[in-house]
Amino acid sequence: MNSHIYRRIKCLIVYLSICFPFIYGLINTHQLTKKAINKSSFDWSCVGKKNNIVPIAVIGSGPAGLSAAMYGARAGIKSVVFEGYFPGGLLVKTSYVENWPGVPHVLGPKVMKRLRKQACSFGVQCVADTIEEINFSDWPFVLCTAEGNIIHALSVIISTGANPRHLHVEGEEEYWGRGVSSCARCDAPLYKNKEVIVVGGGDSAIEEALQLAPYAKKVTIVHRRNQLRASPHMRDHIISYKQIDVLYNSRIKRIKGNGDEITAVELIDSQTGEISSMLIDGVFLAVGHEPNTEIFKDYISTDEQGYIILEGRSQVTNVPGVFAAGDVADPYYRQAGSAAGDGIKAGIDAILFLYEIGFTTQRAQEMAPNMFNAVL
Repeated sequence: MNSHIYRRIKCLIVYLSICFPFIYGLINTHQLTKKAINKSSFDWSCVGKKNNIVPIAVIGSGPAGLSAAMYGARAGIKSVVFEGYFPGGLLVKTSYVENWPGVPHVLGPKVMKRLRKQACSFGVQCVADTIEEINFSDWPFVLCTAEGNIIHALSVIISTGANPRHLHVEGEEEYWGRGVSSCARCDAPLYKNKEVIVVGGGDSAIEEALQLAPYAKKVTIVHRRNQLRASPHMRDHIISYKQIDVLYNSRIKRIKGNGDEITAVELIDSQTGEISSMLIDGVFLAVGHEPNTEIFKDYISTDEQGYIILEGRSQVTNVPGVFAAGDVADPYYRQAGSAAGDGIKAGIDAILFLYEIGFTTQRAQEMAPNMFNAVL
């Protein structure tokens, strides 16, 4: 092909992708989803008979969920966020955020307040309700809320996150986000020249310690057994760091503070039961995360840890029309920024899916009387 013609065709495709996303969706959706969609599975004739229709239903209101909904709304498609029991996700429980792009130092709740306000400015509807039951066997998908609403969703984006496993000791909840953390990659710079401990004995505990080592004056790994469970390769990493120490056969009994920040931890020897105290500035938990996928397990494919499995480079799940974004499908990065990026991808994937199965402006207008509208 003549190179000049090739460049003109390429430019035309880029132009269409920006100005007419629905056309680009018809051209390019298969490249994103990695598999063809059986359009006969989506019967539009039954949609008009349903009530509480939502073209893009987002379950979860963290950075991933709000970013996904914002992209849907910007494309002119009604997008509803079901905020869940913890609106804003884990970032709301974080004191200071230093690595949110473009904002060098800001409170976690403020980040989420701004993101929610921005999403709503594009027409996103945020509902203070929680999805408790789902049925993905038929389309439109059925979502049942805690308030008793039955939602019929044309597409669903799961962004329910993953919760760090807790120690369930005194002081843990009180000082969460004010000295207790589960993300050294997020918070390590806050502990420059301070003393911290990492709770755990696996690879993730070593990774947390290595993230903290360039900043903290001293890092102590506290493990309840007499040897680390981490792989030999990971254990070898900490040998070269003089500021990293390991305290075996110990577990935290209590986290102490002055009301504003952590000052010490109370430790108990796993073998003798002896109790001791250690002055400390921060506690990092590395005892695993639990993705919030319980209600989806009968329909959505997950790995052995419960994280949602995605198709290729997209946010597509094994169920056509259902997407996932953020920590619920990310066992490794677990960053607010990466979650927002995943949400954007999921929003775009949902838009392309809807266009591919026949969603049009005319159909949206016909469904308007039956659309879900919560009393806010």
